[in-house]
Amino acid sequence: MSKQQPSSYAESLAFLLSQVGARSAQIFAERLAALGVSPRAYGVLSNLVNPASRTQQQLADTLGIHRNNMVTLIDELETAGWLRRHRSVQDRRAFDIRLTRTGRTLVARVDKFMPALEDEVGHGLSESDRQTLVGLLRQVAQQLDLTPGVHPYLRLPSR
Repeated sequence: MSKQQPSSYAESLAFLLSQVGARSAQIFAERLAALGVSPRAYGVLSNLVNPASRTQQQLADTLGIHRNNMVTLIDELETAGWLRRHRSVQDRRAFDIRLTRTGRTLVARVDKFMPALEDEVGHGLSESDRQTLVGLLRQVAQQLDLTPGVHPYLRLPSR
């Protein structure tokens, strides 16, 4: 039996990026699940590391999340003990969102498993090839006007 030749779509940049991205996201989600956190929740938490706090509205704007969805998400993360709302000193109508010690610890734990994830996803690539690939992907992301550190998945409504 002969091996079927892939279609031109299967060899396209768009398909291959999507295929690799989907598998990488799946592996990442599996690792996060072991820590009891979803990729969406981690996306919010990781964007609170620097600066140390943001208003809920600033965070929603940065992540592209509708404010109603952001309220629900912040409620969930606050219930989990990963962040806290504080009245803003600059605007008493707004809430500053800050990671708790538990939230910072969670982000640090994820940071620790990232090298192993990088090794799994980039298995077989030399360090030079990895650096080249990352540089090219940054270039593509910039051309697509993607915000660094913000996954487009975060913009989707909560499930």
